[in-house]
Amino acid sequence: MSSGTLAPGLARKVKKVLDTRLDGRETVACLKALSEFYVENDQNARRGLRTAIEKRGLSINNEFIHASESTQGTLKAVDDKLDALMQCVDSIEDALEKKSQSTVALLRETESAKNDLLRAQSRTKVIDSFLRDYQLKESELNALKEDIDETTEIVDGVSTSSSRVITPLFYKALRRVKQIHKNCAHLLRTQHQRSGLELMDVMSGHMDQAHEKLCRWVQREVRIAAENEFDKSSIFSADAEERLQHVGKALRVLRSRPTLHQYCVEEIARTRHNALFRHFIAALTRGGQSGKAPIEARAHDPVRYISDMLGWIHQAVANEREVCNALFLSTDTSLLSEEEDEHDEHNTPGTNDKTDANMEEISKDTMVKIMDGLSRPLRVRVEQALAGTPDALEIYKIMGVLHFYSGVLEQLLSLPTASSSEAEKGAAGGLVEAVKMCAKAAHTSFNDDAIVKGAAITRNPPVPQTGLQAPPIVQERLDVAISILKAASTDVPLSGNLSGEEQSGINEHKDVGADKIIVKVLDAIVDPVVEACELGANKLREVNSTIIGGSKTVPWAADAYVLNCMGALHMPLKQYPLAQAKTQDLTRRISNTATDIADNHAESILSECGLLDVLERVSLYQERSSGVMSHDPSLTLDIISKALQGLVESAKDGAPDFQEVQSPRVRLDIQNRFSNRLIEAYTRVYIAVLNPNAGFGSTARDHIKHAPDALSTIFGM
Repeated sequence: MSSGTLAPGLARKVKKVLDTRLDGRETVACLKALSEFYVENDQNARRGLRTAIEKRGLSINNEFIHASESTQGTLKAVDDKLDALMQCVDSIEDALEKKSQSTVALLRETESAKNDLLRAQSRTKVIDSFLRDYQLKESELNALKEDIDETTEIVDGVSTSSSRVITPLFYKALRRVKQIHKNCAHLLRTQHQRSGLELMDVMSGHMDQAHEKLCRWVQREVRIAAENEFDKSSIFSADAEERLQHVGKALRVLRSRPTLHQYCVEEIARTRHNALFRHFIAALTRGGQSGKAPIEARAHDPVRYISDMLGWIHQAVANEREVCNALFLSTDTSLLSEEEDEHDEHNTPGTNDKTDANMEEISKDTMVKIMDGLSRPLRVRVEQALAGTPDALEIYKIMGVLHFYSGVLEQLLSLPTASSSEAEKGAAGGLVEAVKMCAKAAHTSFNDDAIVKGAAITRNPPVPQTGLQAPPIVQERLDVAISILKAASTDVPLSGNLSGEEQSGINEHKDVGADKIIVKVLDAIVDPVVEACELGANKLREVNSTIIGGSKTVPWAADAYVLNCMGALHMPLKQYPLAQAKTQDLTRRISNTATDIADNHAESILSECGLLDVLERVSLYQERSSGVMSHDPSLTLDIISKALQGLVESAKDGAPDFQEVQSPRVRLDIQNRFSNRLIEAYTRVYIAVLNPNAGFGSTARDHIKHAPDALSTIFGM
């Protein structure tokens, strides 16, 4: 039967059966359950399939009911127990309600006691807070009142002074006092103003006593430190460094009291000033603790004597700088007290910078006051050494040492905020000012010596010798100048350690100062010698002018003598860079003198042959650019040709050799200058005559025998 002949309902059922998937999980489970009771697959079994399935379901339900009977019995027993339990709860509630009515009074008393306890605890907290914020502990009061007076101990038969160290508890107690004083300001804004004022008075008294005690302790400590340091050793021990750290911490605390802080600063300056003075005198007269010889034992050598004194002073400045930095500029935060930490937190960066700058100024000012004690003994001894030093070289070395150390000490002791006018106003007894005055005295002594010797040379100028060579006095003064230049080229030994910035500033100061000094020194030595040689040359000119009919020297002999003297000075000095300014001056003067020799002799030759007058007339016509030269009676062709021919005849023997000038280079320059002047004069006149505007006509060339090239050929140009 085809699908087209089936009824619609049957067709759908058939299609549904055909579309059913037999491999589905539910289908497989159903078939598996069906297989348990559907055994035979015959026609009767298929017809009774539905009945079999319903019987199977009924059987399963009966089994379930039978199995749940025991569970239902158990649930009924539980329900009975719950009913009994609810009855017990109801009886307990009734009992509790009766009891609660009897304990109401007890609960009220308990609540009242609890409130009283809370109030007592609150009052206890208020009292504790008040004691913490407005009262000192017994240990803190004891720390503020602790005795720190000076004690004397005898160690190995030597009496030593000492005082108790300020403990950290003292600074902590002082911080508490300041904090309480600050807290009292809050009481003044409440109804407890009287209590606040009384507490502020008490705390102010504690603070005043603590700061005064701290001030006295600092003054004693710096005095003891100065005595122990300068009496025993020039090098700090670990104990001395620790002492300085404690004093520096105390000074930082005293910054809040400027008056007390200033007292301490003045005591530091005074104590170390006196101790350093004694130590310097001891080093001069008795020597050092390590067996060093006294500095005055080398007084026979002025240069070393003064160098040793300044070196000792420079080392002392370095030591004092370490001390002052440790006292005023300590950057170790571990040394700060807690109150200073709090104080630094409230400071702005601008306030901190201002405080640091002020402390740096105080440190430098204290150093200056300490070192002032060495000014007078140093100045007296330097003046004594200068008075007994006749040698110019030693005086110059002393001057160089003084100038160098004046720059070093000025770099170390100058105030960073001081203006130039204030720096120049420094105390007359200041160390830097004393060293500068000593340097000025050395410079004056050197100048006086140079002036005296220069005056002696110029009063009796050396007489030129036969060969016109430089006199012995030139070599003698040249040796002095060279020895000074050699001394100036060596570095002054520097004792102590400097930072890179300070060393750079000192080197710059040294270079500039050395250049200025050496220029003046060479002027004082060389200029009198050159002047004496010029005076000797003038005497030679006077001798030549008085000789009549006798044998005279060459006309340029006097100038050649001056050239030889300056050349003898120029060549050796040229090897030293520090003498550059003087060698340039000598080069200029040599060049001018050589030019004068060549020009004077050339003019003499031109005058002898008559060409000088012709050249002047020709130059006059060329400058006016008017008139005709041929109409001038003094510029006829005969006169001009005769003058030109006379110049050629005079030059036939060539240029003079100028053998009197000893320097080959200068001699060659003179020869070239002389030849060029003659050739230039001949050429100018020759060109002027051949110029059509001169009016001499086309035959002017026939009257002149030689062209300018002939003169160049004669001179070998």
